[in-house]
Amino acid sequence: MAPVVEPDAEPEAEQPEGGEYRTMFATHAALFAERLKDRFAKKIYGRTPHRVLRIDEPEGPSTAGGKLARQPISLVPRRGTAPTIVCGWVDVARKEAQLRGHESVAKRYEAHHGAPIDIAEEDYERCIDDLSEALTGGGIKVRVVIPEEAPARQTASPAPEAGAQGFPLWMVGAVGATAFLLGLMIGRMTG
Repeated sequence: MAPVVEPDAEPEAEQPEGGEYRTMFATHAALFAERLKDRFAKKIYGRTPHRVLRIDEPEGPSTAGGKLARQPISLVPRRGTAPTIVCGWVDVARKEAQLRGHESVAKRYEAHHGAPIDIAEEDYERCIDDLSEALTGGGIKVRVVIPEEAPARQTASPAPEAGAQGFPLWMVGAVGATAFLLGLMIGRMTG
């Protein structure tokens, strides 16, 4: 017998390709990425190579309860090939994002690619400002990272401290242990 279908009933949701449904966090992250993609679709940053903003969707149907929900945010070439510039990340589940300032990105880029970054500071900062506004509008707390001063290099480690009469501590310890063991052996022989 065929099941009865009410005329006003909604059809069942079709299963997505691959046979897996997304979890709540993964769906929320994918929808947020899609909204940002739509908002930034016509915005271009920098001169040749012109770059567009890309936010990656979470991999797979689950983010392990939001633990794997961090999505990278990058500036990628609109056409052609050029290295990707990673601007930061967004974690929709925790409602927080971290963006890197131009100086930080420029240092990383040059260290990794051996050449100066190919986007002007003004263009990059305009992108970060637009992105901060969009993320804040979506209820995401944004933090922009400014590089720290390079920590002062530590001087060579000091020589081990000398024990009695200027001898190294390991030598003083070895002599003390040897004297103790000799004392035990002599005590057993005589007693």
